[in-house]
Amino acid sequence: MVKIFLTGDYAMTKTTKLLKSLGEGCNQLLGNNLVGVYLHGSYVLGGYNPAISDLDYIIVVMRGLTFREKADLMHFTTEKLLPLAPAKGLEFHVLLLAHTRRFQHPVPFNFHFSEYHRAEYFRDPVAYIEGMQGRDPDLAAHLMVIHQCGQVLTGQPIKDVFAPVPRHAYWESIMNDVADAPREILQTPTYITLNLCRVLAFQKGGRILSKEAGGEWGEDHLPKLYRPVASYALAAYEGADALKRADAAMIGQFGPHFLIRFAHACVMKAEGKEPDDSNGQDWGWI
Repeated sequence: MVKIFLTGDYAMTKTTKLLKSLGEGCNQLLGNNLVGVYLHGSYVLGGYNPAISDLDYIIVVMRGLTFREKADLMHFTTEKLLPLAPAKGLEFHVLLLAHTRRFQHPVPFNFHFSEYHRAEYFRDPVAYIEGMQGRDPDLAAHLMVIHQCGQVLTGQPIKDVFAPVPRHAYWESIMNDVADAPREILQTPTYITLNLCRVLAFQKGGRILSKEAGGEWGEDHLPKLYRPVASYALAAYEGADALKRADAAMIGQFGPHFLIRFAHACVMKAEGKEPDDSNGQDWGWI
């Protein structure tokens, strides 16, 4: 059962409308070329919170989209979907069925959009549509989640569309996501902390966790010095305060140097190295 955090009927109505519009719109726009739309990320992992989450999905097609089809998809996304989107917006990739049935790493993508690229798209839509294709190492992690617990919004069953993702490719993908954590943790300490926890949880036990579950794991398994960091990040993630305010408060609570040291130690442990921790913390839990 998917656990969804919703703030009143308004949030429920927006999320329900968003999913309905997404499924119906993709069928109308893509017709027989559409294989399916598949949900991943926090929505299927049990940590979806419209106040701080995004909605992640993969669109699978038989053939690559034309420029006109991509432009129509972006018009639909910006005009119909974004007004209903959760706080962090939408993130999607368009993949070819030939590439989802025969896994390769990094996975090729035909098109992509996320909140990170919103300004770039509106600055020059033509250049964005023409240039947004390639390979993305993050897709291995997304496809692993779909293969294990993804949801079909519309289209063919997951087992008929997605090949298994090798463990090593998933590991490379999630490690790529945290490689710069020591430099990035002061920008988004809540997100980085919870992400580091779930990377270490996978390293220890092969578990694929939501950010929330990753924080809970960190409370129980990190060295004692660092467990309050996981607890604080988890409380911020679940709390009612805006995440930017919570992030600023987290930096004030622990201090920038401590958070950077925490992130550095976690990355070293994930890389199979003994953390250079002057406090003599016990990292022997792996």
